[in-house]
Order: sequence, then C-alpha cells, then structure tokens
Amino acid sequence: MTAALDELLKRSQSRSNQMIEHLKSHGVEHKELLELMAALPRHEFVEPAFSHLAYSPTPLPIGRNQTISQPLTVAKMTSWLLKYARLGRVLEVGTGSGYQTCLLAHFFNKVHTIERQKSLYVQAQARLKSMSINNVEFLHGDGHLGWPQKVEMDAIIVTAMASKVPTALTDMLKEDGILIMPIADAVPAIGCWRRHGNKWKRLESAVAQFVPLLEGKIDA
Repeated sequence: MTAALDELLKRSQSRSNQMIEHLKSHGVEHKELLELMAALPRHEFVEPAFSHLAYSPTPLPIGRNQTISQPLTVAKMTSWLLKYARLGRVLEVGTGSGYQTCLLAHFFNKVHTIERQKSLYVQAQARLKSMSINNVEFLHGDGHLGWPQKVEMDAIIVTAMASKVPTALTDMLKEDGILIMPIADAVPAIGCWRRHGNKWKRLESAVAQFVPLLEGKIDA
C-alpha cells in the first residue's frame, strides 16, 4: 500500500468516525445500523469532486441534479423502519446512488427499488453488484406507479417529497405496513406511518428537505 493511499484510508476512517459520533449525538442508537454506516464507503456514492465531504452532515450531489441525503436523515429513516416494520419486503422509491438501498439490503429479505433517471439506475445497479449485494431488484421506472408486478410490501420508503402519497404505493402496502415519506407541507417533514385499513397512524416525524417526487422516467 502506498503512503498516499494509506493516508487517504486513514482520513476516510476518521471522517466516518466523526459521522457516527454525530449520529449518536442526535439520538441514533441502533448498534448494527451504526456499525454498517461506519463500514460502508459513503465517499463512493457521491460525485468524485465531493468525496472529501461524503461524511459531513449535508446532502451532496450524485449527478442528474439529484442528491444523497445527509447521513442523519438516512439514519433516521432507516432506524424507523428497523423499529416498526416487518423486515420482509421493502419498496424504495428513488434509488439515487444506491446508498440507502445498501442499508436496506442488509436488514430486509428483499428490496425492490425504483429510479426514474436511467443513468443513476445503471450506476447504482453496477455499484451494488460490485459489492456482492444480491437481494435487490432494480427498476427503471416511475415511482408514482409503484412496482409493476402485484407484490405486497411490508414497508415503503420514498426518498423524494410530494404533497400527497401516490395511491399506487398505498395499494401495495400490507396491513400494518410502514410508510416513510417526506411530505410537502407548511413545514416540510419526513413522516413515518403505520397502515390500519384505510386509516394511518403517524409514528414519527422530522423536519427535512428533499428533491421533489417527479412523474415519468428519463431514458438518459
């Protein structure tokens, strides 16, 4: 190992440790999640020009005018799923870089993930394949339409903001299933809900900003 590479790895480890301490200080307590986020090379999921900021508490560009959420937001959303959801099948709307997908794949039996931007879909698929993650099914499509096959989900996590939840998504959620999604309101926030028939019980919420949930798909 060259001295330069050794120094780079030490810096990444130091920044990763700082990120974990930041998460702990903001109430993230799930031991296995923290260990996984410490080990996952977050700098490989952002644009190279921003890799030195990968472990900082801020969203970062991943290309195509999309961002990777700040670590605390990712940790909160994932920890809510681990706290409330059955860990069978989860649908992720907005694959992005695949960072959240990696976390979900570690805990859930099966991950279904949808990305509307083809270039991001291709990159994320290749990235997770290189990491030998094989319990994820990818789709280049419109997240508003849900998964094309009739598959009931134990949980759904949406990583883009909308004013209301698409019906196609709620129709796929099992009874007592968990939905996590940012909702555009007077104060935009992520919500965590449990489904009881046609009723929804809010379990958690946190103020946050996300890119909008857009319709259609882009083939470039």
